[in-house]
Amino acid sequence: MQWTAYEIFSVISGLILIGTAFAPGLSVKDRAYALLGGAFFAGYGFYVANQAAGTYEFPVYVFVIPALAVLYLLYRLFGGTGGSSAG
Repeated sequence: MQWTAYEIFSVISGLILIGTAFAPGLSVKDRAYALLGGAFFAGYGFYVANQAAGTYEFPVYVFVIPALAVLYLLYRLFGGTGGSSAG
């Protein structure tokens, strides 16, 4: 196996997404997307790390999508209503 920063980051991103899927208050759809996305990123990291030859690319979305997904899930968790009605 050959581990570089790209493979490691992909696996860590996948694990973070999988962990986020178990946060309370999420809908089944949000949990499913987080689990599937996490499994994809982690699996792709392991897949590329196991390659003995060839060129494999890590497009920029490998870095952007997990961060956006975690931000979206946090937004959903903590109610993104945009304001409070204290009064």
